[in-house]
Amino acid sequence: MSASAQSLTMPASCPHCGGPVPAGSASREFCCAGCEAVHGLLVDQGLTRYYQLTQGKAAPAPEPPRGRSLSWLEPLVSRAEARPGPLCELELDVQGIHCAACVWLMNELFRRQPGGAGWMVDPALGKARLRWRRGGFDVAGFLRAVEGFGYLFGPSRKQAAPASMDLPIRLGICVALSMNVMLFSVSFYVGLTPEDGEVFGLFTRLSLWLSTVVVVVGGWPFFRSAWQGLRRGVPHLDLPIALGILLVYGTSLVQARGGRGDLAYFDTLNTFVTLMLVGRWLQQRVLERNRRFLLEDDGAEGLFVRREEEARLVSVRVSRVMEGDVLVLAPGDLLPVDAELLDGEARVTTDWISGEPDARDVARGGALPAGAFNAGREAIRVKACQPFTDSPLVALLRRAPEGAGRPTGHTRFWEAVARRWVVTVLAVSALGWVVWWPSGPDKALEVAVALLVVTCPCAIGIATPLAYELVQARLRREGFFIRATDLLDRLPRVRRVLFDKTGTLTLGRPELVDRDALEGLPAEAREAAFDMASRSNHPASRCVAEALARLGTRFSPEARVVEHPGQGLELVREGVRWRLGRAEWGPADLGPAREDGRESSPTGPVLTRDGVVVATFPLREALRPDARRELLALQAEGQDVWLISGDAPARVHALARALGVPSAQALGGLRPEDKAQAVARIDQGDSLYLGDGVNDSLAFERALCAGTPAIDRPVMPGKSDFFLVGEGLASLRKALVLSLRLRLVVRRLLGLSIAYNVVAVVVCLVGWMTPLRAAVAMPATSLATVLFTAWSLSAPRRQASSDAPVPRREVLA
Repeated sequence: MSASAQSLTMPASCPHCGGPVPAGSASREFCCAGCEAVHGLLVDQGLTRYYQLTQGKAAPAPEPPRGRSLSWLEPLVSRAEARPGPLCELELDVQGIHCAACVWLMNELFRRQPGGAGWMVDPALGKARLRWRRGGFDVAGFLRAVEGFGYLFGPSRKQAAPASMDLPIRLGICVALSMNVMLFSVSFYVGLTPEDGEVFGLFTRLSLWLSTVVVVVGGWPFFRSAWQGLRRGVPHLDLPIALGILLVYGTSLVQARGGRGDLAYFDTLNTFVTLMLVGRWLQQRVLERNRRFLLEDDGAEGLFVRREEEARLVSVRVSRVMEGDVLVLAPGDLLPVDAELLDGEARVTTDWISGEPDARDVARGGALPAGAFNAGREAIRVKACQPFTDSPLVALLRRAPEGAGRPTGHTRFWEAVARRWVVTVLAVSALGWVVWWPSGPDKALEVAVALLVVTCPCAIGIATPLAYELVQARLRREGFFIRATDLLDRLPRVRRVLFDKTGTLTLGRPELVDRDALEGLPAEAREAAFDMASRSNHPASRCVAEALARLGTRFSPEARVVEHPGQGLELVREGVRWRLGRAEWGPADLGPAREDGRESSPTGPVLTRDGVVVATFPLREALRPDARRELLALQAEGQDVWLISGDAPARVHALARALGVPSAQALGGLRPEDKAQAVARIDQGDSLYLGDGVNDSLAFERALCAGTPAIDRPVMPGKSDFFLVGEGLASLRKALVLSLRLRLVVRRLLGLSIAYNVVAVVVCLVGWMTPLRAAVAMPATSLATVLFTAWSLSAPRRQASSDAPVPRREVLA
């Protein structure tokens, strides 16, 4: 194939994250608007060294937040500046750190800010510590500058999970001690015997003491987990591991105290414990990174609002809002209760509560619903009409109990594996004891111990966690971040994929129907439209401004633009009156023709010059660029696809037709509780729900698994089993496919492990197993299972699995 032909068939790579650019992407050169915005900032500010540090391993960038409220910051800064001393200090949580390049970027931005005294980032935990000179540093300005690159800041709530520091320390101790025990064991294998006297005794005692420390330090996580499972009456996967450690240690202790350290299995025991700890660390590493990527969710307790108190503004938690309180909402602030507007006018959006992005204007005395955001450019005053305890947000913000609404059927397979493994190992060991008892107690004990050693669950302890880690790391690079420990066990059961509409299948913003038409406008008209649109926060204006900016349209700082609320924007330049806004506001008679003679269909803003239509900018709801392709692919793979939305039924059915979803599976006009009922009716323990707004909160609790693409708003990411980064949906389908591949690989690992153990048992029962052979067989088996896992989930095979999904009947019992 020629190079030109290859360029036509292969997708272009995003200059920021290196991912493929979906066909139809509004950015054209970038995979998403977030990558385009962040790339532009890095280039404009001379920070392109970021790309040298990422080495092409960056995830898609979240779109930088617009007008995000920092009301939570004010009381923290006030407390920090109230402390004595010349320097102030503040600890913050950070969302979005994924590599060393992020740390470098934040450090560089801080270095450019005057008045700073210190900035330290902990990328492992997602926290930062800021120090500044009192009165000489703009904390809010610095945080907004960093957030412009797609990061988010919040109050310090993240805490290191006990296992995050505990496991690496335990693992380091066990590795160091195990290496010494293995050196002592070599002496036994090369000829050190009890006849060598004191040296033999010393090496035996050292092996025993060091192995005791390894069992206590390294075995504790497995002992604790196994005991907790037994107390609940549920055999945990750690039970066979814990039992194997104890039995091998006990029998090796008997041999050592009997003066036969050469017949003990201390080296094998140490290697086994260390490998099991490696597996446990792999199992937790990626999940903890994904959880720390986000800000910590604290439900309603994490939301603040400004309240007037005796001519002062005080930031309080929304849970303390009472009826009659006067609240001040800055741009981007959330209204936690139903309220009455006290100011002359306001623009609000209810997308978080209703799922629809349309901003609307409210006059003085108008009612504002709980969940509305201030979408204007100025702060507004409102009067609370109810206490927060009566707000409809209370039910939507509540944190469901851990595991609520999540079926436990996916755990039964592993419970059965653990139970049968323990029973089988004990039975086989007892059988060896009985068979060899006629040859003497020492020989019977040797065979029984050998059986306990060689029947180790290596596939469970290290190869399986490695398989999960490889899949999770792969999905993370694709923009699919897993938060729930057992999500990859639930995904193979998914048969129904349920999508919210606005903000999930769409991007929650309008787009121009014909972007190319802008190039035909005269330069004067483009510049006038850009000067007006770029000074407005209305979604339609932002859409027009971004499209004109991509054409390199010049911005005039001296332009004086007047915004007429509810109508549009007006600019007078050199005696010419330009207007950009509603069709009925601009010209006296729109007519069927424009200056260029083409027919007009004003479904969006209209640009006029002295009352004459110059251009119309028809808008439509921006779909995710790969939405139709991915939904059709899901249906082709046997998934039942549904649309569940609070939008008008007519619009939901229109979108369903455009995406190839059956009309009967497109439900519109649903309130949050209606969505939950619909999911409960559709779900048969096999549904996946993807939504972005708090109106999806109740539905999340009814589905088998749930996720969100909205990580810039509170609450929903904390309730999700996974979250998506970027504008595409391809990573969702890849997760479903790879989960099937993972289940197949894991079950093959168990099959290989069973086959190995059958051979090992036969060797033990005929009396051929020795400590040296066991010391070679156990790590060799572990290495073989690890290599098989890596080969099974290697890049070429993953690509093949993406192109040809694993048949479900092949992997489902």
